[in-house]
Amino acid sequence: MSIFLYSPKTPTMPFENFPYSFYNIALHTYKPKTALKSGNTQTEKWKAWIPLLEQVSLQSCVQVLLWDVAANKFIYQVDKRNIIGHHAGLYLAHDGAAFCVSNFHPHFFTAIRQCRTTGGEYLLQIQQDACNAILNVDFLYRRSTGSYMHCLLQGKCIAADEDGDPVLILYYQRDITHLKKEKTLNLVITTPTRMQWWNYDFNGNYLERVQPLSKQERKILTCLADGQSSACIAKKLFISLHTVNTHRRHLLHKTNCTDTTGMITYAKLVGLL
Repeated sequence: MSIFLYSPKTPTMPFENFPYSFYNIALHTYKPKTALKSGNTQTEKWKAWIPLLEQVSLQSCVQVLLWDVAANKFIYQVDKRNIIGHHAGLYLAHDGAAFCVSNFHPHFFTAIRQCRTTGGEYLLQIQQDACNAILNVDFLYRRSTGSYMHCLLQGKCIAADEDGDPVLILYYQRDITHLKKEKTLNLVITTPTRMQWWNYDFNGNYLERVQPLSKQERKILTCLADGQSSACIAKKLFISLHTVNTHRRHLLHKTNCTDTTGMITYAKLVGLL
């Protein structure tokens, strides 16, 4: 029996010990002076985005969330395809963030806490690029039906204050159960100029940094995405078939994907391609 079947007896984590946003790890550096208020320019801007966000949710099969960094709460939610299925009011309530965290699979709490700390510390290191960073983390998340899906959570700052600190964070949640192995978690942070990547080791309970793709791995991944066979890739890159297949195994291990098709899809989603 899978250890990832939910047990009501499994203790949940108090939300006060688990702020939802990666950015909130750095409260003194990444926190605007005041929360959004009615009439605020940024408030009016995001309200104007609602039709677009609804289209994104419908066409990309994602749940969309907007996070107010200063207020430490969600201010918008849409899930047009019922991917997760929870009522919007549960996210937008005063304890909406606690509700969101309560749906994390209990066996992933430690892993996600480490991702939050590592991701926040990394954002502090790249202050100039922090608002351009896209954070990708995948884990098991409970649907309204009570079943779990392997969820890819992607976060991006979409509005900053006059000091350049994040004001609004846009989150996408999508179902990648068909792409990923169950007992796995990856954290990938990308900017226009750099990328950092970590895998969580559930046996040792630690987050391990993964070496970025080598030039050869990137070439092979690109060729696979173009539909080329291992034999064609070997011929094109002047390497042996054995070398190509070794790289393919390493890529599957790094991404924790179930097969090559899933690996290509995942790589495109998180910016590896």
